[in-house]
Amino acid sequence: MLLKNKRVFIVEDDAGNLAIASVYLRQQGATVFYERWGRDTPQMILKHLPIDVILMDLMFPNNVSGFDIFDQIRQFKQLEHIPVVAVSAADPDSAMPKALAKGFSGFISKPISPRISKHIARIIEGKKVWAAEDMTGF
Repeated sequence: MLLKNKRVFIVEDDAGNLAIASVYLRQQGATVFYERWGRDTPQMILKHLPIDVILMDLMFPNNVSGFDIFDQIRQFKQLEHIPVVAVSAADPDSAMPKALAKGFSGFISKPISPRISKHIARIIEGKKVWAAEDMTGF
């Protein structure tokens, strides 16, 4: 099990994407927590510490972006060490450089595949993952 005893926090507004990611990660032993709307994300993460990695969608309703939520998370000393990974259907050509410049630890393109667990395990190990291609070939 790639993610045994790992704690993953997902910030994702789409119920389908949240369910798919949760299933794949739990199959590999992860404990998964989530917040769907990105409104109280830092407070929700603080309630579930320790967290090994945060998966962040980039597009939310009401003109909220994952970049905005990333900034909110980084304002908390207890959260600044946790790797944050963008998981998005946004155009990788524009979103990946922005995520890299912002300080994200990686970028995984949607649609989400079972390979997400392998990518997340690598990120928890301290490696960077920038996967804009179809992840079925990883």
